[in-house]
Amino acid sequence: MAKITPIDVIKGITGKYGSGSNDYFATNKSSNKIHLAKMTNPYKGPASEKQLAQQSKFAKKQAAVSAWLNANKPSEKNGAKGTDAYQLAMKIKKSMHFSCISQVIYKHLDEDGKVELPAAHPDLPGGEGEQTGGGNGGNTNPTPSPSTGGDKPEL
Repeated sequence: MAKITPIDVIKGITGKYGSGSNDYFATNKSSNKIHLAKMTNPYKGPASEKQLAQQSKFAKKQAAVSAWLNANKPSEKNGAKGTDAYQLAMKIKKSMHFSCISQVIYKHLDEDGKVELPAAHPDLPGGEGEQTGGGNGGNTNPTPSPSTGGDKPEL
């Protein structure tokens, strides 16, 4: 099957299409896939107490994630690859096939807004601990370390 690459004008489309329409375009930046959705019954009333509480909870989490990323991302202060915690988060991101590092930070964010990355992650080589999802198809055994191979002679 042929692969289609959209032109730049189409690639950048996001949001509502037309003033009276309920059609929306969304571009997934990690996969460059463009989706078209139609909102059939939009809510028009004021936000409920539960919705406001959820929005507030999300805003607090987003602020904590942004602060962590700003403190650990690659910079002159943190080096070209960022801090050790940032590099570990990137390894976890790749092993769990997440599209962005923020997903890793959300996963390891506690109720107090502190990010606690595991010292050893089960999806990384030599990792230990309980499997928390993704990575190796539901297998809860950690990936064996390359240094434990017994059939190679020592030099």
